[in-house]
Amino acid sequence: MDYVSTRGGDMRADFRSVVLSGLAENGGLYVPTSLPVFTEQQITSWSWLPFDELVWRVISPFVGSSMDESTLRALLSDSYQQFKHRAITPLEQIGHNEWILQLFHGPTHSSKDFAAQLQSRLVEHFLGEVGKEALVVGATNGDTGLAALEAFANGQAVRMAILYPRDGLAPEQLSALQAADSQRVQLFPVDGNFDDCQTLVSRLLREWPLDGVIPICFNSTNWIGVLAQIVFYFHAALQLGGGSRPVGFSIPAASSAEIYAGYIAQKMGLPINQVIISTNSNDALHQFFHCNRYSTRMTNRTVSPAMDFSLFSNLERFIWEIYEHDGCSTKALMEHFESCGEMSIGNQQWLHARVLFDSYAVDESQVRDEVVELFRETGSVIDPHTAVGVLAGRLHRRSLGAPMVTFGQIAPAKSAALLAELGVWQASVPSTVEVRAQPPYLAKDDLEGLCQALRVAQQRLS
Repeated sequence: MDYVSTRGGDMRADFRSVVLSGLAENGGLYVPTSLPVFTEQQITSWSWLPFDELVWRVISPFVGSSMDESTLRALLSDSYQQFKHRAITPLEQIGHNEWILQLFHGPTHSSKDFAAQLQSRLVEHFLGEVGKEALVVGATNGDTGLAALEAFANGQAVRMAILYPRDGLAPEQLSALQAADSQRVQLFPVDGNFDDCQTLVSRLLREWPLDGVIPICFNSTNWIGVLAQIVFYFHAALQLGGGSRPVGFSIPAASSAEIYAGYIAQKMGLPINQVIISTNSNDALHQFFHCNRYSTRMTNRTVSPAMDFSLFSNLERFIWEIYEHDGCSTKALMEHFESCGEMSIGNQQWLHARVLFDSYAVDESQVRDEVVELFRETGSVIDPHTAVGVLAGRLHRRSLGAPMVTFGQIAPAKSAALLAELGVWQASVPSTVEVRAQPPYLAKDDLEGLCQALRVAQQRLS
């Protein structure tokens, strides 16, 4: 399968080149030129498959001839060895036709483990073929960086550079980052928010300073961040209707990759009757789909911190889709957005987007109330991010006859202190951890300072 850039041009890339990349050469994101489409009969025949076999059926068409079947099967199977539940992504029923898909049984207890574990194995495999070194770089507000750090911990040909907001991580998350091997991992606190970190990473990838070192992004700008999550939809739908019954999904907007993956799964033939984009009070995506107004702005701290940002990289891929793969229009829109921080799309395209997605913003009091109410009525303990999705799914589902599945992206234990405060947590609450002094902060626009630090590290290791 070939891949092209969302911003047009004549470039074509194979799967290996896409894996070993940050952005496309012209600054766009890689997207497949076509999608595999499965019949209802094909999908329903997968209902009995174990998880890793289902993953292979869904993912292998995107790999094409870049890897032989036996190698790919072994790599995919190995990607899930550290998951602690035999179902990998079990479903929990919380009401009439209401379900939570638990995506937090991986090594760092968040849905980010799926992409990170798969990406690390693909990167190691393809780096071995090309015989080069790579720097895996990205931004994190907690879980993404920890998942990448865990996944690449034993990589032989990679180093890592992780940017994070100086005041944006919980102490336990910062402590986990600081425990990384400083010879292999550079940490860059940024004097700004998560959006500023993401912007700085994008600029770095476009002006790459290290000759002979391949830049690879661990954020979902890399196609693997989307690919790994398409499987979620197939797995849930097969469990709840054998692949023939329409299913709805509510996706807490901690990542636009999962949202875009749902769009792709639907185009591949999966009977999805609704996707709800569920946001907290940081509702940039809700404003885009509801009002055709997308902008970056100051974000508020909430009880669902993984959703406290407004810059969603995979929105570019979706715009490319609704503009019917028009790279020139996508490029113009994204460059306008990057220059002024605001964007609206054509009315025809926006109406199409409204048909494809519903959206709902949940305020802070509603999040807390939903956590308490669900525990009182079912005994289920959910984290605040999942609560956002559960409430949005219940209030805005189109059909009571179709199952509504909320993505449970983060283990409840990660919010133990808050859940204990709300009276729903019966286990112990981890004590506050000590964190070391942080490195000197980068200004949010200090690309040259970042480049210089990376050059110094490269020279030291040469």
